[in-house]
Amino acid sequence: MHPLLDLVTAAEYNAWANARVYNALRDLGDAARKEDRRAFFGSIHNTMNHILLADLIYRERLEGKPTTFTRLDEVLHDGFAELEAAHRANDAWYIGFCRALDPARLEGILSFRAVGMDSEEFFSLPLRLCLTNLFQHQIHHRGQVHHMISHAGAPPPPLDVVKFGRGDRDRWSDAA
Repeated sequence: MHPLLDLVTAAEYNAWANARVYNALRDLGDAARKEDRRAFFGSIHNTMNHILLADLIYRERLEGKPTTFTRLDEVLHDGFAELEAAHRANDAWYIGFCRALDPARLEGILSFRAVGMDSEEFFSLPLRLCLTNLFQHQIHHRGQVHHMISHAGAPPPPLDVVKFGRGDRDRWSDAA
């Protein structure tokens, strides 16, 4: 059986969608991006920080490094430009990782401890499931950001996979 979406395409879509969100966020001022909008992580800025943080946590796990983060609400970058640059660089890393990944490794197990100062929760799951979770996590929180952009009075960018698949170009598509 073929997967609905292969990992390379998932990583490429993820980078494309993140770029469109960041391009739309440039139209908002810093105050609008940092305004508390009562989301899981408060603001647009903090939610984008959380998405990057979760990606970096998984990256450490994939690289076999101990996780250096202790909180899921840690703000990695207070400045928008730094956050965007770090996120785009990390998205590029995931595309490269997925392109180079031996398909047999997907059936292997990734073991890790949950993030949190006092967390004793431990997971051992197939890498395929972990990477699916990584990309699904981004979609989940990017949807929250998409909603917050509209509440900030700006038009949110279309993020449909079919637009990605067609290679649609519009005002949100230009990379930084």
